Amino acid sequence: MESGKSEFSNVIKMDDENIEKFKKLYGEGRRLTPPDSSFDERELSFSMIIPGPAKDDSDKNWVDNSQQSIWSFRHYADRIEDKMPDSVIGRELEIWRYDNWGTSSDLLYDSYMPNVQSLEGLLKGEYAFFTMCRPPIKVYEKMAADGLVFETTWGSDADDEWTIGKGQVVDGLFQYHIGPMTGEQRMSLQCVANNFLDLEESLNDQPTIVVKDREHLDQLLEELQENIKTALYMQGNFSLIGGIVENTIVLNNVLDLNFLDVSNVPDLNTLFANFDVSPHPEDGWFCKIKLDISKWIVSNVTRAALLHDNERVDLVNLSK
Repeated sequence: MESGKSEFSNVIKMDDENIEKFKKLYGEGRRLTPPDSSFDERELSFSMIIPGPAKDDSDKNWVDNSQQSIWSFRHYADRIEDKMPDSVIGRELEIWRYDNWGTSSDLLYDSYMPNVQSLEGLLKGEYAFFTMCRPPIKVYEKMAADGLVFETTWGSDADDEWTIGKGQVVDGLFQYHIGPMTGEQRMSLQCVANNFLDLEESLNDQPTIVVKDREHLDQLLEELQENIKTALYMQGNFSLIGGIVENTIVLNNVLDLNFLDVSNVPDLNTLFANFDVSPHPEDGWFCKIKLDISKWIVSNVTRAALLHDNERVDLVNLSK
């Protein structure tokens, strides 16, 4: 998917003191439920933090009534009566938002669960909100400049390194870090997981991923583990079971990691120490997995102590 059209899931976390500061600075949003209701649902907008420009609703630069704009969004209020929104944003408004908010959209809610959550729930990280094109970096910068302290994470299906990121306020400034894993690499890892679980034909042409550094490698392996865990949980693929030893299921298939070029990573210390694809660890059941890294080029490795000090990982073919 083109990164400019990607949907970003954003999570922001702040403590109660900063939530109260947020309310004093920007308000609490428009309440959608009656005052005596036990549910406090709010309609929030980035314009509470960085006000939008004055606009003429008859001007197609701001509102495209022909509905030929790049994006249109269905908000909670529109869903109540199951109707399309009154207007679709025009190109100039889209550009203004991107330049001033960091995203082309206003704050959006889960399209699969059309309900507006409470302000406290959003700011405590209990619920995610969504944006298009990018996370709202400039909104976060304004919040930090106004004295708020918080942390954020985001993820998307963008092809580039913006697919995953995090940020936090340090000394009054919002600092963020993106990548280094890209969206294309996330898609490749999904294929690797499916191949391991016999959910699709073998990928003989699996593209090599050149790993930039240890952080990149850790991200790639974490994503791969999550893909396998999810698939094991959803599919219940019993053909993979090679045996059961006490509370550990031994998986038959070998997870081939030789598509990862780790020649630029000097530190492999404890790399697989926490590697775990068990879908039900909370129930006391675990999985043991075989990993093949026999073709890794490790001539530049300076640290590899306890590479796989993990009873649930078995490195195979290392003698070849």
